[in-house]
Parts: sequence; C-alpha cells; structure tokens
Amino acid sequence: MRYSHAVMRLAAAGLLAGGLVAAGMPAQAAAPGDEGSAYGLAVTGPLAVPPVPAVSSSSGEVSKRLLREDRTKLVRASGLDVSASAARARSSVARLAVPAAKLAAGAVSAKCADGQGSANLANAVLAGKRLDSTPPPNTTVPVDVDGVGRASLTLNKQRRMADGRLAVTAMELMLPGGKGALRVASATCGRGVPQGPAEAPAPTPVRHDLPVTG
Repeated sequence: MRYSHAVMRLAAAGLLAGGLVAAGMPAQAAAPGDEGSAYGLAVTGPLAVPPVPAVSSSSGEVSKRLLREDRTKLVRASGLDVSASAARARSSVARLAVPAAKLAAGAVSAKCADGQGSANLANAVLAGKRLDSTPPPNTTVPVDVDGVGRASLTLNKQRRMADGRLAVTAMELMLPGGKGALRVASATCGRGVPQGPAEAPAPTPVRHDLPVTG
C-alpha cells in the first residue's frame, strides 16, 4: 500500500514537472506578422482577375507557376512565377502588356526579405518612354488609359502593414473614378528575426619594441 502511494506521488510530481517544462517551451505556431505571400497579377473592377498564381506560407517555402494569363483585354502576361516563406517572398512576371495604357515590360519582379523590399523592371516602356529599372519606392507616374482617362501608375509600391509585414508591388495601375486597379508582381514578407548590433571582439594586446632616442 505504501508502495502504491509512493508511486502515485512520484507520478504526480512527474506530471507537475512536465507541465512546468511545457509551460516554459516556446510556442511553435507562427506569430502575427510572420507569414509571407506573393502573387503574379490581380485585377479589380468589372473585369476582375483574382490574384494568380498566389501562395502564402508561415514556415517553409512554397511556390507556384503559371504559363500565361490573358483572360481579359486589359492585360496579357506569361511566365508568372511566385514563391513565399515566413520571412521571404518574391514574384516575377514576364512579357507584360497593357495595351490600353501603352505599357509593356520584358519582365517585372518584386521581392521582400526580412521586412525589406525592392522591385525591378526590365525593358519597361510607358507610352514610348523607358521606365527606370530600379524605381525608388512609391514612384508615381501619370498615364492616359484609352477609353478611361487619366490614371496613375505606381512603381515599387511599398506599404507597411499593421502587423509589421511589408507589401511590395512592382506595378500598380489605378484607374480613375474607382473603376478598378491592376497590380503586377506583388510580394509580402514577415518581419523576420531582428538582428542586434554585432559585438566587437575584445582587443588583443600587442607588444612592440619602441625605439629609444637620446
């Protein structure tokens, strides 16, 4: 009888210790702001196209590819390639054409890593004028869209979200009057692990023989 009571006390102690250890272990679930996502292009408005291809991940890398997107007359593109992990995301679109805006590009890409992002435009032309291949964040260019009127084109659009993530869209064409928008190559990344300043190593004493003058 005493033996069984002793076993029960040891088991209870073991459960308590296990609970304390478990309470001290870090949670495995992703914290808010630690999810990456990406898509090739999206269109809102009367001729809507949902984000394609689209991926998201709060852990390891996932990727998708789409050979061609030409469901609307507004935009044509091919070679859409996206990937995302918790702290990194990228999106690239090749052979982009938006005839109504006289906008075209050989390749458009956006990437985001650990809360920092950038966009790149290869052979991008708007109304016969070459666009900067590495535009500064949130560069806005006026553009006339046939049958619609004056619109605005934002290059390398960057927006910090409430949860700390960064959303980077290589091109965003906003139609006037709330008629819709076209977004090309978008990548959103988590905050990543903040890196503290590196500690400098302690100096090592070095002996020198100093010349003596008299």
